[in-house]
Amino acid sequence: MRNSCEPYCGYTIEVHVSTSHAISLSGIQRRYYKVAWSIYSVDDAVAPVASVPERVDFISYDGAFNYGEKQAREFIDSKSACESV
Repeated sequence: MRNSCEPYCGYTIEVHVSTSHAISLSGIQRRYYKVAWSIYSVDDAVAPVASVPERVDFISYDGAFNYGEKQAREFIDSKSACESV
């Protein structure tokens, strides 16, 4: 599922959370969430400035989404003089 976040410092952040399944050590099938995020310039919403699939699994959708948004904001902060208000 793709969700756009509030614009941040002239960029749009899009977070994509997908589900995956794995068998736990006890033999029970578990659902995990994977996250990827993309950053687009507000002026050019077609070509991403950055697009990153994370190599971390999460046990909740919200945890994955919040992590993706946080990582994208940190990326923007590291590449610009923008500071969060």
